[in-house]
Formats: sequence, structure tokens, C-alpha cells
Amino acid sequence: MHMQRHSRRSPCLLAVAALLCASLMLPAQLLWADSAEPNTKVVLTDAEQAFLRQHPSIRLGTDASWEPYVIAAADGSILGYDADILERVNALTGANFELVLGRWNDMLEAARERRIDGLSSSVVHDERRDYLNFSTPYISSRKMLLVAGGNPANIRSTQDLAGKTLVIQRGNLADEKLARSVAGAKLMLGDGIEDTILAVDRGEADATFGNGATLFAANRLDLPSLEVATGLGEPMDQVFSVRNDWPEALSILNKGLAAIAQDERLSIQRRWFLNTRNDPEPLLALNAEERSYLLNRDHLRLCVDPQWMPYEQLDDDGHYRGIIADIHDALAKRLNIRLEILPTATWAESLQAAREHRCDLLSAAVETPKRLSFLSFTPAFLDVPLVVATRQEQPFIDSILDVSDKTFAMIRHHALEEIFRRRYPGIQLIEVENPRTGLEAVREGRVFGFIDTSVTIGYAMRKYQLIDVKIAGKLEERYALTVGVRGDDPLLLSIYRKAVESLSTQEVDQAVSRWTSMETVKELDRPLLFKIFGALGVIGLLLFYRDRVMSGYNRRLQEANRQLEVLSTTDQLTGVANRHKFVEIMTQEIVRAERYKSALSVIIADVDHFKTINDSLGHDAGDRVLIAFAQLFVHKSRSCDLVVRWGGEEFLMLCPQTDLESATQLAELLRQRVAESDFGIGRPITSSFGVAQYRASEDINKLITRADSALYRAKAQGRDRVCTA
Repeated sequence: MHMQRHSRRSPCLLAVAALLCASLMLPAQLLWADSAEPNTKVVLTDAEQAFLRQHPSIRLGTDASWEPYVIAAADGSILGYDADILERVNALTGANFELVLGRWNDMLEAARERRIDGLSSSVVHDERRDYLNFSTPYISSRKMLLVAGGNPANIRSTQDLAGKTLVIQRGNLADEKLARSVAGAKLMLGDGIEDTILAVDRGEADATFGNGATLFAANRLDLPSLEVATGLGEPMDQVFSVRNDWPEALSILNKGLAAIAQDERLSIQRRWFLNTRNDPEPLLALNAEERSYLLNRDHLRLCVDPQWMPYEQLDDDGHYRGIIADIHDALAKRLNIRLEILPTATWAESLQAAREHRCDLLSAAVETPKRLSFLSFTPAFLDVPLVVATRQEQPFIDSILDVSDKTFAMIRHHALEEIFRRRYPGIQLIEVENPRTGLEAVREGRVFGFIDTSVTIGYAMRKYQLIDVKIAGKLEERYALTVGVRGDDPLLLSIYRKAVESLSTQEVDQAVSRWTSMETVKELDRPLLFKIFGALGVIGLLLFYRDRVMSGYNRRLQEANRQLEVLSTTDQLTGVANRHKFVEIMTQEIVRAERYKSALSVIIADVDHFKTINDSLGHDAGDRVLIAFAQLFVHKSRSCDLVVRWGGEEFLMLCPQTDLESATQLAELLRQRVAESDFGIGRPITSSFGVAQYRASEDINKLITRADSALYRAKAQGRDRVCTA
């Protein structure tokens, strides 16, 4: 069908464009050099001018689902990246390149039969040179291997496709060529992007090839669980194609592309592609409402901890720096949003500002029951161990319970304080403003120990030369650092949840490495360091060869043993522990609970009406629900907790050092998260929970039976609830 020219759009259509644009494409790699200034007309030859008089319209076909390259607006006009580029070409050359939308196969046939004059968003293929010429590249994208959410087939590369079903779009020559290079894959053809997405989502195929447009379409179909398994190959140049008996049309098009100024190209790029990095990942599947939200926000206000290095601080000049600062910088670049730091003197002030909604985001928050009244939380972007620092003469601390009668210092209003008061009601805590004052309190004997992360304590000990304190023990508790989002803004939470989930392990590790290594080097005596390295180098060279040989054998043996251990203790569908692992760990925890008289609880959960999911949607859908359910439990668990698939749709969480009340609160939080989550099956999921606390000398089976009875009561009372033994 013939669509109206993009140049006729009205101001209201710009609002439509803002709602429809997305952040899902690999941004334009600017492939031509700077040339003309904005609005500089291209000089055409006499032959080219004559051609335009003879051909007042040049129609290029493209796939209607290729968003955000092309987006069909409600009034029949066409928006998108390609439309904006062609609009500038038309303005600079006086040509009238128009877009025609339809199914890609139909567009190819129409171009071959010259019912249209060429193609948009195409790739150079020798097979098409008998009827098309190709422009200079105007954008570059990278192919990706896409799989269903959770990657149930564990596909990480094209080698993993052997014996698997790969679905590709019919008529997409680039995908067909790539598919033919994959050994052992079973090939399935879909009639369009939607067909390929649905085939993967329904489990009819294990994977497909695609890029940001595919993820955009998945989001529009309300199937956001499609995820990137890996990037494929080098970036692929995209071009406009024009019928090969019209060389003047190609020449005019290339002149127009070359004349678009650098800043104007960047402006068009930012309008349609949120991620401005030149790599294929991460890709943010923001929907129209989320994208519009960001476009209408000039900035977001961020509250930070001004004295928590090397994680974060505001320096004397007010600059925000540290590990978490680098991470927030990466998130802001993904979202193309400016962050404005709200200056505070202490973390307590920042927390109060967040409570009063004077800031939109809290930089590094730990989820606690008290904070749920005014904050929502993203997934954790950093999970850090906690340690206790004492004076040098103190022996090593095996467990905090061994010294629970002592006094400890913690940063005022850090979540750690709330966590410890809840888990260890009798512990004596004092509050300090920053790590330095906490460690000085230890050195002066005013407290027994200071509790914080190992990185923070190590940094403060080096920076302030506190040589008479040491790290005396590692705690079971950890800090799962998230971005805190003001609780009355669910749309911002959704946006930041996706942004945090897009962070790669490498990005986070680089931020940590940069600041820990930077601060360590500052504290070292460089001449002494060189002498030490020289001496160690001689010894190292003598041992190097022997170590390489032996370590190779050891690594292979260790890896084989590790794989056997994982297979014997892991549920193969969900990846969490199985019953065998539970019995092993539970036995150890009972010994610990008896020895230290500490609390120990179990939570049993069951997916409500799970049989109806299998019966109505199939076992593949049921498996996807179980995998997502298990991952939700893993995300909400501590490092010392154990998540177990108990059988069928039942899951168990073992919670050491947790009493019945705390375990019940956790179960209620899990129940709410399940009800709020999208499991990708087009209907809500609820769950029922039973909670029980271990009694002295109680048999494991009796404990499980009591928890199971509580679960049965929750189901009998109407499901979607928590009951305690």
C-alpha cells in the first residue's frame, strides 16, 4: 500500500512519534564523513535534474514491522529513522523519495517487478544486483541470537544450535546465509518478524536471528521475555536499494546522504535510538509509555551517600565519584537522561530526602521492610560481602553469634542496621556517620567491631593509615545493592529495572576494578613496589613453567568434579538446588542452630492452579513459569539462603538465622512479587506459602510436614496467601 510522505506530519504526530519510538536498535554507526553544513542544497547535474522532473516520486518499499526504522502512524503517515533520513535527503536534493510499507516478501517481489522503485532498510546482496543498485551505507546494526526469556535451551552461541530448531524470516537473505552456516540446526521459516517471535515464545523454535527491531516488535506484542543470547559477527551495513536502470536516482540519493551534517545525523539518531553506544548490547526493551516518560523529563534527581568510598562520595568540589557513580553514569547513558545530584552531608540526610520525594532515585539502596513504605527497588546491580573489623589483638571471628554480646558500630541509617536488629534482637549497635569514625571507635576501644563491606573497610584502613585494626571475620550476610526508586512512580521503576538488568558483569567489574586499584596504587610506595616486583619476578620465572603444566591438569580435574557436583545437586529445569542438596545443607544448618541456639525457618511455596497452565497453554509454558518462579526466589534470597525445587510446582527456601516472623515477612514479600510479575503467558500468576520455624531436636521430615500443612491451609483458605505452622 502507498503511504503518505513523512514530510506532511503535523505537530501532534511528533507526539505520536515520541510515544512510538524505542531504545532497541544498535545505534547508527555514522559511516560517511562530515561534509555540508545543515540546509546546504546539493548541486545536481543537468541529467539528475532532468531525471527528477521525469520522476516526481521515487518509492522505496520496506517491512511494515521494521520499527523504529519505519512506524506507521494512525493517520497514515510514516515516522521513524528511515523516514527522517529520507526527509533530509529530499530537502537537500529536491527529490521525493517516498516509503511504501508492507510485508517484506511482497516488497521484494514488487521491487523485482518494478512496481516500486527500490527498497529501504536493505542489505547489499549480489543476488539482487540484476535488478537493484545499492546506496552508501546509512546505518549499521549487528545481528543477534535471540531466545526465549530465561534461555531454557541454554543457547550461548551458534554451536549450541546443533539439534535445535532455528526460525528465520522468509525472504531475509542475510539470515538465510547465516542459517546455512550453522551446523546441525533444524531450520523453520516464518512469514514475518511476528511469526518468528511467536515461534520462539511458544517453544516451537529454540532461537531466531534478529536485532533491535525484533526486540521492539516483541515488546509491542507484549512478549518482552525475548532476550539476547549473544551477538553475531561484525556489524551489518544497511543501505537503500534503487532499481538499477535508474543510475541518476542512486547518484541523487548518495549525494543527499553525504550532505546531511554530522550534528543533524546525531540528532536523528538520538530521536529514535535511545542507546547511543556502538555495540549490540545492552538493548533496553522500553515500551512507548516508558520512552515518552523519558522524553518528557529534563533530568532525574539522585540522592547518594556522600562519604562511602570507594563506592561513592561527593568530593570537595561536589563531583560525584566512585564505583556506584560509574554505574549510574552507565545507566544514565543508556537512558539518555541527565542525572542531577542532590547534595547532602550524610547518608541519613539522603535517605530523608528520598522519604520526602525530593529525589527520584537513591543511588545504592538495600531493600528492607521499612523502606518499602516510600521506595521501590530494582534488581541488585552489586552484591558485596560484609565483614567485621576489630583491633589487631582480637582472634578470628567464625560467626557473629560468637560475639553477639559485644558492641558494634555501623553507618547511621544504612540498611545493615535494620537487618541486624531484626535478625539479632539482642545485639548492641551504635551509629556512626562514616567508615572512618567507625574504625576509629574500634581503635579507641569504644566498640568491639565495625561492620561494613570489605572494600569500604579496606579503603578506609589504607587511606587513614589505621594499622592497628584488622578485618577479623567475614559475615554470612551480604549487601545486595539496588537502585531505590521513589515509591509513587511505578513507570520510573519499570524503566530503571530494565536498565539495571541490562548491565553486564564486565561493566560492573570494570567499575569495581577501576576504583579499588586506583586507590590501592595511591597508597603504595612506588620505589618499594618496584623492588618487590623485581625480587618476586626472579622467583616467578623459575616457577612459571611448572605451574602452567600442573595447573592445566588441575583445572581440568576440578572442572570435571564441579560439573558432576552440579549435576547431582541441581534441578535440571530451573537451575536451583534439588532435594539431595537440601538434605545436605539442612543437616549442617540444624547442627549450627542447635549449637548457637539460633533461629532456622523454611518456606514452602506452590504455584496456584499450575495444572490449568499446563493443560491450556502446554508444558513449555508451564516450564517457563517454573523457571521464572525459581529465579524470582533466587533474586530475593540472601547468600546464606537455599532455594530448592521440592517437586512439581513446589519450591522451598531454607532460611538460616531467621525466625518465624521474619520468614513470614519474606514469604509475604515473595507472594506480592509473584502477583506483580509478568510470567509471559498472558495471565497473572499467584502462589500460596507455608512457613515453619525449626524446633529444638526436631526431625527434618517433621519440620517439612508442618510447613506443608501450613501451605495446605493457605490453599484451603482461597490461595494467594501465607500461612504459618
